[in-house]
Amino acid sequence: MDLNIRLSDGLLLRGYKWSPSGEAKASVIMVHGLGEHIMRYSDWATKFTSAGIMFQGVDLPGHGRSDGKRGHIKNYDQIDEMLDILLEESAKSYPERPVFIYGHSMGGGIVLAYLIKRNPHIKGAIVTSPWIRLAFPPSGAKVTLARIMKSILPSLTQHTGLVTEHLSHKQDEVDKYEKDPLVHGRISVSLFFSAVSSGEYIMKNAESINVPVLLLHGAEDKITSPAASMEIASRSNKITFRLWEGGYHELHNEPFRDEVFSVIIDWIRSNTE
Repeated sequence: MDLNIRLSDGLLLRGYKWSPSGEAKASVIMVHGLGEHIMRYSDWATKFTSAGIMFQGVDLPGHGRSDGKRGHIKNYDQIDEMLDILLEESAKSYPERPVFIYGHSMGGGIVLAYLIKRNPHIKGAIVTSPWIRLAFPPSGAKVTLARIMKSILPSLTQHTGLVTEHLSHKQDEVDKYEKDPLVHGRISVSLFFSAVSSGEYIMKNAESINVPVLLLHGAEDKITSPAASMEIASRSNKITFRLWEGGYHELHNEPFRDEVFSVIIDWIRSNTE
C-alpha cells in the first residue's frame, strides 16, 4: 500500500509499505541510496514479508516519486525528520512490534549518523555498504566546484560519475538500474557536503552507537569504502560486522543474495526473541 509523509517544509515524500499475509513479527524501515528509490527494493521486500516482517520506506527528497529537485537534499536535518515521522507512525500503529531501521549506501550513512544523533528507541539497525567514505576520491574539479558553490548555489547538481557495472555482478540487475526511469545520476552541492560531513561525524563518534547494528559490506565494493566500515566496526561493541568476499556494492542484488538475506533474518530474529 502507498505510504506518504509530509515534512515540516512542505515536501511530500512518497513511498510504499509491504505487509505480510499474517500478523507481522517486526517492522523494517528502509532508507535507500543516492539516485534510486524505494521500489527498487520491491523484490527484497517480498522476501521480508515472506518471513513475516513488514517492510516500508519512502523516496528521499529529490528522489523517485518524492518532491524536490532531482539529486538535491538541503541537509540531513530533513532526513532525520523523515525518520522521526516514520518511527512515530510505526509506534502509533503497531506499539508492540519490534522496529529496525535498514540503510543502504548513502542510506546506510544516514542511518548510522541518525543512531548517533538521535539514539532512537528501536531494536536495531541493518546497514549495508554505507557511504562513510567513498571507495574512490572524487575528482578535484568536482570538489573545487562544490566548495565554491556550496554557499552560493547549494542546489547546483553535478553528475555522480557512478559506474553502474560496479553495482552488482548480475548484469540483469545493472540493466534494470540503467533502464529505470525513476533512477537519476545527480547529486547537489549541499547533498555532497552533507554526506561527506556525515561520514566524518560517524568516524569520530562510532563508539556512541547504543543499539545493535548488523553491518555488511562487499570486499570488492568500488563505490563505498569497505575499509571505513571495518574501521567503525572495530570501534563499537554494538556492531556485528561481516565482509563479503567478492561482493560488489549491492549485496541484496548479488548472486549470493539469498545467503545475505538469511544472515539478516537470523540477526533480526536473534534481536527480537
